[in-house]
Amino acid sequence: MELNKASKSALIGTGIRVGIPLLALGIGGLLIYRTIKKSRNPDGTSAIAAPSIKKMEIKQQNLTISPSDAALFANTLYGAMLDFGTDEKTIYSTIAKVRTKDDMLLVIKAFGLKMYLLGGRAALLGQNHNLIGWLRFELDDKEIAKIKPKFDAWGIPL
Repeated sequence: MELNKASKSALIGTGIRVGIPLLALGIGGLLIYRTIKKSRNPDGTSAIAAPSIKKMEIKQQNLTISPSDAALFANTLYGAMLDFGTDEKTIYSTIAKVRTKDDMLLVIKAFGLKMYLLGGRAALLGQNHNLIGWLRFELDDKEIAKIKPKFDAWGIPL
């Protein structure tokens, strides 16, 4: 079956109307991905959201909590920030239980990297962030000011 000239030109016109916007979306998405990828810390977190803490070492002799306590604190903080709405009281009380810089580094390590997009898990659109990145996204300046002195005393950027 052979197409006449009118059908061929209609088919080509449809291909152009659909194909060019799809190509533009693909190129735009690639450019955004490359921009995001360039703005990462060595530990895989976003440099825009939080500075890297990979260079900070945990000194075992300064720990006052166990790795299982650190995992519990990390999961509690994650639960307080997950989905819409942030439980600030839980964040404050959990951070108050952390005594030393090395304890907090252990909690941050236990938290690991979690995908973040508007307070939820987002496998395709989100970006990996450590605990510091999540805190920066979830708390406003006034709320961060309540925990910042503790982080400053530890020498952990917040």
